Amino acid sequence: MTKTAEQPKPLNVYQKLVEIRKTVDVFVKDSQGYGYRYVSGAQVLKKIREKMDELGVLLVPIVLNQTHSTFNYTVWDRENKRERPKTDFVVTGDMKYVWINADDPSDRIEIPWQYMGQQDDISKAFGSALTYTERYFLMKFFSVPTDEDDPDARDTAKQNGKIDKKENGKNKKASKNQLDYIDALISRRVTADWTKEMLYEKLKETMGVDKEPSEWTVEEASKAISIITGRFE
Repeated sequence: MTKTAEQPKPLNVYQKLVEIRKTVDVFVKDSQGYGYRYVSGAQVLKKIREKMDELGVLLVPIVLNQTHSTFNYTVWDRENKRERPKTDFVVTGDMKYVWINADDPSDRIEIPWQYMGQQDDISKAFGSALTYTERYFLMKFFSVPTDEDDPDARDTAKQNGKIDKKENGKNKKASKNQLDYIDALISRRVTADWTKEMLYEKLKETMGVDKEPSEWTVEEASKAISIITGRFE
């Protein structure tokens, strides 16, 4: 009489999450074989979701509450050479993520979390909050090292000769967001004795640069922000 082979025991949700975690480890190690220690967040999330589908694991976000407020400030309109008001919506709240075993929906794990987002439209603020919250929840839950999150990534790129000088902060032009943020910081410090123009001139003097903010590099803009949020010498 032929003995029937014993069927493997179904995995519970904890065991399935461990298998997903192992996949992430392998993925990172494979990338090392090509001379990189870290991979982009988008690549890792794709790998995580593929394994979730394979094992039958669901991740359900549940928003518990929400608060929102407005943040009003002024930015310098470089095209029209004048200040203009700007309003951002800030959305925050409590939520939880629930890992569910699709083979046994009663087998689940609930994890409390929070979300927050800031945009010039309240629906975009809420949407971006959920998008980035999910991304970073997965990254931190599985302890995933990524190129944009880990400070060692920059050193690794140097060791492997992967840095493009044109993209280096010393040469890449500052973004509009950086310049708008600097302008907002400067605007808050305007007084009867210190006009915006005077503050900008003092900032450039402290930085040791003569060019206009629109010509600043990423590195120079970062230096400006550090000076403003500290104090003028």
